Amino acid sequence: MNNEYIYDIADVCQKLNITSRTLRFYEEKGIIDSTKDGFSNRRKYTKQQIDNISKVVTLRALGLSIKAIQELKNNGVNLKDEIISRRAEVYARIDKHIREIDRLNEALALIDSGNNLFEAKSEEILSVSDVELNTVNVCSDAIARGDTDTLYEYLSDKLKEYMPKDVFCTIRNDTLKPLGDFVCFGETEPDPIHTNKVYKHVKYSKLGLKITFIFYGKKIDGMWLSYYEL
Repeated sequence: MNNEYIYDIADVCQKLNITSRTLRFYEEKGIIDSTKDGFSNRRKYTKQQIDNISKVVTLRALGLSIKAIQELKNNGVNLKDEIISRRAEVYARIDKHIREIDRLNEALALIDSGNNLFEAKSEEILSVSDVELNTVNVCSDAIARGDTDTLYEYLSDKLKEYMPKDVFCTIRNDTLKPLGDFVCFGETEPDPIHTNKVYKHVKYSKLGLKITFIFYGKKIDGMWLSYYEL
């Protein structure tokens, strides 16, 4: 390392378009390292350290938290799984905002039609609760990744008894075989008639997967998988 060229913190900040404060914060959190040159306490960096910083900057740009990056570094957490999890969080927020827009549009429609918004029944404005919507997104992600433990946290005792984990794993594997590669999560669609039923569309390279969720209280009491044409 003595013969290795080291870069001043100012050079690294300019190269990666970040601040020295950010670098110090990352080092405090233990996700990057710096090198002392023996003449001053000013932070300097080797090429290998800069490469590591660049990876951290990329992961932060993808939205991964400091905690997630720490786990990637210290515990060997799978990067692909972290990115898929992050994507699911973003899709969940998108779905939530879409539902909020739909509710606002429904409220405006009530007002434009001459109805009193405050006398309208709650189901006229809200058909799927945020709790159910979050559950649908978390469970859809768990099904796509094969994370049975997370999925079963949201199932009712009745459904767990009716569909043990080994049975579901067999059903899932057989259902996903003809789908091809995962592409992205699609829309969340509340049933227009049954307010406790929600559909989640998941796009694969060959076919689409439609997941139907039936809620009883805050738990999923019914669930099945089917296909749809892309």
